[in-house]
Amino acid sequence: MENWYTREESETDPEFGCVPENRSPDKLLQKGIIIIDKPFGPTSSQVTTWIREELNLDKAGHFGTLDPNATGVLPIGIESGTRMNNLLSSSRKEYVFLAELEDSVDDEEIRENLLSMKGTNRQVPPEKSAVKREEREREMYEAELLETRQKKVLGRIECEAGFYVRVMIQDLAERLGTGGKMEELRRTRQGSIHERETCTVQEAVDAYHFHKNGNSREIKKVLHPIERAIENTPKIVIKDSAVNAVANGADLGCAGVSKLQGGISPGDRVAVTTLKGELVAVGQAEMSSQNIYDGEGTAVSLESVHIDPETYPKRWKQ
Repeated sequence: MENWYTREESETDPEFGCVPENRSPDKLLQKGIIIIDKPFGPTSSQVTTWIREELNLDKAGHFGTLDPNATGVLPIGIESGTRMNNLLSSSRKEYVFLAELEDSVDDEEIRENLLSMKGTNRQVPPEKSAVKREEREREMYEAELLETRQKKVLGRIECEAGFYVRVMIQDLAERLGTGGKMEELRRTRQGSIHERETCTVQEAVDAYHFHKNGNSREIKKVLHPIERAIENTPKIVIKDSAVNAVANGADLGCAGVSKLQGGISPGDRVAVTTLKGELVAVGQAEMSSQNIYDGEGTAVSLESVHIDPETYPKRWKQ
């Protein structure tokens, strides 16, 4: 992550807003994320429906589909937290896969061919996929051969959203001069969210019922603030005096910026936050970090607002 730069020192009033990690369970149940360890068998939509029904929610939506036979990290937005879909669904993902080849192949040959697939891959989605079956390009950023045993291959990859591991395994087998199929697939990371942060559906349901009966210890482990979705997104922090205007839909001007991360370019998607770390809005940078730091005019054009306009008063005295 790029370094931080302070355009103008500013303090935040403790009477307004709240550090995301300090939100109450009831607040998080209205705008939060649950990170489920998806089990083998049900679809991602079925798991999401269970969460919605068992936690008595009006809305729930998963961020990034896993096949029924895949397991692992499945972030689910609840209530207004569902609006974080674009940020988390499009983030990088890490998978561990188990494949079976039709013939035995030398370990080093498997490793060399797997590593050679790093970079741009041309893929046609599988027949059972929900998207149109047209060839498209997807990136594989990292690849590692973890273990082989007879015709079994255990590997790890990091890839762009929309990358089909099942197709990659078939392509790998073809490069090796044999056939192959995926036996198991587990998503171990999505964006900054790791599998160690997951809970089972039953753990989430139990935690909710404990909370309703007056014991909130477990639900605090299950619920996450929506700001988890922006941990890998470039950030611009604004003064308290600018929050109300941005929360009401006004584009962010440079004068409202307190500090920002370097490396931002025009057109980049950025997260606008308060000094307490609350997500105010997501938008498109209109200028570089350097120009935001030095200049005037519109810094960010808004795409979506994620804070109640009443959270901070209008132009309170700094």
